[in-house]
Amino acid sequence: MRFFFVLILSLLISSQSFAAGSDDDTTLVKPTDYKKAVNLIKKHSFKEAISILESILSKSKYQKDPDILNEYAFSLRKIGNLEKAEEYYNKALKIDPKHKGALEYLGELYVDTKRVDKAKKILIKLEKCKCNEFAELKDYINRAN
Repeated sequence: MRFFFVLILSLLISSQSFAAGSDDDTTLVKPTDYKKAVNLIKKHSFKEAISILESILSKSKYQKDPDILNEYAFSLRKIGNLEKAEEYYNKALKIDPKHKGALEYLGELYVDTKRVDKAKKILIKLEKCKCNEFAELKDYINRAN
């Protein structure tokens, strides 16, 4: 009896390991290229980061990762593609409405596009978290006035 239990358990474990690598997997593990893109963003190499992030986003399972969508939108905003950046911030927020980074950066985009009233509404959402994103957006709005 113990043999069958061990056999069944090992089959279950091996089938779960196989499923974790399949395209149907809902658990998102960010690719190593994502780390490269984030490092490029930190170095202000936004066009290179965009290229890598577009490659990552070409795989459907990553199109629902709000962190990747947020970094992509941020890079787009930094090169001046504000309309597309706004689209991708909103995609990230549709998946995770409380994503602090996407909220902050969308607020900054609103300030940049003379929609400070919308930025202030986002600031109210972030105020509850008492986070860096709140302070950053508040400062961004104040500098614009």
